[in-house]
Amino acid sequence: MRAPLTEAELDSRLKVLGLERDHSEKAPPPSKNRTVVCRKGRRRFLVKVAEGPGNVGVLREGSVLERVQQLAEARGSPLLVPHVYAFDPAGGLLALEWLSQAETLHHFHRRSGEYPKGVARQVGLGLGYLHRMSRDSPSRYALAEAFRDESDLLECFLRMRPDFYARLSGVGIDLFAQVQTDAAAMAGLQALSEAQAQHTTAGSLLHGDLRQANLVRVGRAKLAPVVFLDWELSLWGDPARDLGSLICDYVLCWLAPEHRTEVLSRAQLSTFCRALLLGYKEAREPAFQLDGPFQERVVRWVGAAMLISVYGISHYEQVLDARALSVARHALDMLGAPARWPQSLWGQQ
Repeated sequence: MRAPLTEAELDSRLKVLGLERDHSEKAPPPSKNRTVVCRKGRRRFLVKVAEGPGNVGVLREGSVLERVQQLAEARGSPLLVPHVYAFDPAGGLLALEWLSQAETLHHFHRRSGEYPKGVARQVGLGLGYLHRMSRDSPSRYALAEAFRDESDLLECFLRMRPDFYARLSGVGIDLFAQVQTDAAAMAGLQALSEAQAQHTTAGSLLHGDLRQANLVRVGRAKLAPVVFLDWELSLWGDPARDLGSLICDYVLCWLAPEHRTEVLSRAQLSTFCRALLLGYKEAREPAFQLDGPFQERVVRWVGAAMLISVYGISHYEQVLDARALSVARHALDMLGAPARWPQSLWGQQ
């Protein structure tokens, strides 16, 4: 892949795909990749563009979606993903259908103040279906090299690489020291590392970055369909990890909201997370059990995701305020004593 592309090269590659730029539609702000809105006749597409030879996100996401799309198109599938119009690995381009009247769950919750059980169940069904089908037929989704994650922060908390340590701020060093002196939390992180290693060969295909911002409701109907976006961090592993990643978003709104529109009561949290987990269980294979050990792994993955969010604060803001320190304390408790948390977060199943 030759990248980054010049404007002329980009236009030329888009033309090969039958697309032209649509300057009347504002593209969403890029996160890891450049994005442009394109048109073919009356149809619109969001095109992701790799911006450098080291940026493999577009290649990974395109490879994943080409396979996962088969699941989404199966009759009765509860998993919805954006339709792939074109994938050009050589040019580093991925063209996806444009979703009209769509808003992320992040925006939906803050705009409406609502946390409907129906939305939670939709997400749980889609995720459980992904995990079941990929576990049942791993060869259909196996892209081992694409799913490797060499920069997993979970492993950095356990076995920090010298190059990672060299990039830490002073605040970051203090955070890692706090984690590594907590024996119970370190045991919890080690348990997650072992579960992830075990499930890499006998687990499920994970979304890998499941958050409110990567789930979108299309339309304003009460049961508007929810589409799973941004698959570039997909990997094989412990299915409890995807659940913990998403539930972390909601737990933070309960324990440490940053804005009044994010405030979530424990009752709202419990109702939403319970519906999510029950939908997930419904879509998994018949032998799957939402038992104590699985729920405790979910709690630990919530704690790990919370720690990673605190690390992000330390890295970008170079300071940990009272909110961040509180999140870190709760994260360590979830890692070290996960059995205490299911009743508070979703009620025992």
